[in-house]
Amino acid sequence: MPTFVRTYPVRFEDCDGAGIVFYPRLVLLVNRIIEDWFADGLGVDFRVLHEERRLAIPTVDLHLRFVAASRLGDRLDVALEVKRLGSRSFTLGIAARCGDEPRFSADSVLVCADQVEEGVKSRTLPDDLRAGMERFLETAGTGAG
Repeated sequence: MPTFVRTYPVRFEDCDGAGIVFYPRLVLLVNRIIEDWFADGLGVDFRVLHEERRLAIPTVDLHLRFVAASRLGDRLDVALEVKRLGSRSFTLGIAARCGDEPRFSADSVLVCADQVEEGVKSRTLPDDLRAGMERFLETAGTGAG
């Protein structure tokens, strides 16, 4: 099973007065790896997804676990896998490390939705997105349903 991995530097703008990454910035990092995964792992960037295909992928549940502080200049290797793939929603497992040291992990549940005048309405995942996501399933033969 392939894992999607990107490396992100901790920048000055990410840090609080104590010199460590301010925790809301980690939520932004979770979104960044998901957006990068769509573009580079699934081949559908968010502009195409939202503007051309009129789809949305809102987060409906997010759990973060903070393991160790990250500091200015650290380079975080962030890995993403699909833990569960349902008909309309999917769960992503995300883990960040700096070298050999775990820093944070997250489980994020997202749902596929059509953008309509009233907002968003859940829908079945399109076949091309589902096929792309299947390549990143945590363990072959599990997590689907």
